[in-house]
Amino acid sequence: MTFELVDLEELGEKALQDFNQALGQAQAGAANGFEEAVSSLVTKVGFTYAVAAKLAQREPTMEGTAAIWSKMVAICDQSAAQVKQLEQAHPGSKASFDRILDLRNAAERRRELHA
Repeated sequence: MTFELVDLEELGEKALQDFNQALGQAQAGAANGFEEAVSSLVTKVGFTYAVAAKLAQREPTMEGTAAIWSKMVAICDQSAAQVKQLEQAHPGSKASFDRILDLRNAAERRRELHA
């Protein structure tokens, strides 16, 4: 099986869809449900990052590699924005939010190397 940039994009979209679905199923104001949803999102973003790394390793061009890491930065930005928006109601999510930012910064450094 070969992954492509579009697959990376779909993984990011699916992670956010699953996150929103989990939030919808959690009881309003339930910190535990929110934390589980954020934890699952972080895991999926981490998996998506691993897929991006594999794609970048196999990409023959610098432009293609930069595009892969740009897409990963965008996925992290979207995920972080969703968590940040809801974080005010659930302040215990700070560590999970930080992990998404760590992945985003790592992807950005790799994008800059290939730009």
